[in-house]
Amino acid sequence: MIKRIGSIIQSRAQLHESQIEEAAQEAKRQGFRLGDILLKKGLFTEREFFEALADQFSMEFIPDIKNLISTELLRELPSDIFKNGSCLPLDSSESVLRLAVTDPIDFDTLLQTGLLSDRVIEAVLTTPSEMRMVQQKLFEGDTAFKQFAGKISREYEKQLQIDESLSLEEIRQRTEAEPVVKMASLIFNEAIKLDASDIHIEPSENNALIRFRIDGMLQQYSEVSKWMYSPLTSRIKILADLDIAEKRVPQDGRIRHNVGSQAFDFRVSTLPTHYGEKTVIRILKHDKSLLDMNNLGIPSAELSALSEIVEKPQGMIFVTGPTGSGKSSTLFACLNRIRHKAINITTLENPIEYKLDGVNQVQINEKAGITFASALRSILRQDPDVILVGEIRDTETAQIAVQASQTGHLVLSTLHTNDAISAITRLRDLKIPGFLISSSLLAIIAQRLVRMLCPYCKKEAEISGEVRRKWESLLGNYSIPRSWSAVGCDRCKKTGYKGRVGVFELITVNEKIRTLIADDTPDSVLRKTLREEGFKSLINDGISKIEQGITTPEELLRVVLVEDIR
Repeated sequence: MIKRIGSIIQSRAQLHESQIEEAAQEAKRQGFRLGDILLKKGLFTEREFFEALADQFSMEFIPDIKNLISTELLRELPSDIFKNGSCLPLDSSESVLRLAVTDPIDFDTLLQTGLLSDRVIEAVLTTPSEMRMVQQKLFEGDTAFKQFAGKISREYEKQLQIDESLSLEEIRQRTEAEPVVKMASLIFNEAIKLDASDIHIEPSENNALIRFRIDGMLQQYSEVSKWMYSPLTSRIKILADLDIAEKRVPQDGRIRHNVGSQAFDFRVSTLPTHYGEKTVIRILKHDKSLLDMNNLGIPSAELSALSEIVEKPQGMIFVTGPTGSGKSSTLFACLNRIRHKAINITTLENPIEYKLDGVNQVQINEKAGITFASALRSILRQDPDVILVGEIRDTETAQIAVQASQTGHLVLSTLHTNDAISAITRLRDLKIPGFLISSSLLAIIAQRLVRMLCPYCKKEAEISGEVRRKWESLLGNYSIPRSWSAVGCDRCKKTGYKGRVGVFELITVNEKIRTLIADDTPDSVLRKTLREEGFKSLINDGISKIEQGITTPEELLRVVLVEDIR
């Protein structure tokens, strides 16, 4: 026979019977539980009440459950049960699952968890405040990916294990198993949801890591078992039209993936490693906002100057910076500004990233003999007005591009240099004479990408001692700007940053600079002359964005090299 809670409370808290009776009547009138009223009146603590409740139902009471949670069961069972309900899994055996609850008579939860886990439930009691605190710690900022990836992987393990001696047809059949298809789709959709630019699937001895590059930073998101890794890799290779039997050489392919009405192109690359094939997927977004020069982050004065330059009928415009600094976005934003004019625009790319209506885009294929130099020669016979060369990295391509820019064509391209001035040195290294550079060059843009502060949680703050010392060491000539700090909230996944923006410097070639270039003037003299004319460097633009609360000193120091400063 179940004891009356009032009697248990009275004996434990040494309350008078009249106090219990009065609280019971108030609970009845208001439709509350007796414990709620006693807590409200301050006659009983939450812990004391739930200890009494555990006594009433002959249950074990555990006030502190945070170190007892079974993370394996959290991954195995549907997360909604634990995320939205009032229960959490503790330790378990093959037949029994201990479940922490806050309501001893919530039979629906006990029954549902028992059916899903295929185990007998042994309920233990904890307090609602402890349950809320642990749930918040476990699930705050979490994603469906983290919750379901483990479950899908285990679902597949139960069905089969991978045998390296399987035939191609057997491998293909296993890649079409429901858990494998679900896992691939889950990874793709989660990466898109988090606005990731790349997906990395990296095998190790016992499992494989799933990592996403978000705002330029690689972040680990989950692991998959070695049994899931092999069919998952094969599934991605089949979607990318790659050879699933060939695992000894790198391969490249493409996948078209749709999420609702949005279309995404995935560029897939596989690489043999010691523990198996590593897969990297670059996500190419058809985002029209990226093709608007106003959205790049170029300062207003430089934006106005660049807008005028791209309207010119001939000459060369270079965008410089390391890999992943947003050069392609800037070039295509420039093309997008002029593509509606009555002109013929042709691009040479490897690979084609943005697809623009009204632009003739050529894919470089060196294996088939279509190189930048050979394709550029062919393009010049196609009556082009504007030519975009994805990258100039050899003397032949550089010479043809310069000749094209002097014979009535506007040529846009990229160079891998640290800053804008270094592009001139690079062209000289490619055997282009100074007088040809000076006569063809219109402008050089250098850029980096910095993470933007989350607008919902950023706050003004003093720069830390460590960052201050680094700033003074590298940027001693620049005053430390007024700055904000990255705090972190649910909207930015606790990182304090959301999205990226460019930091730019722009050299427009006037007659004075043109003369210095033609005379093969050293870079140091060119820099001094530019500074005298009010040139704003990457550092100047970065400091301006720090003062506006767009980014942080840490971000500027992270992306700008010492060579840029010098």
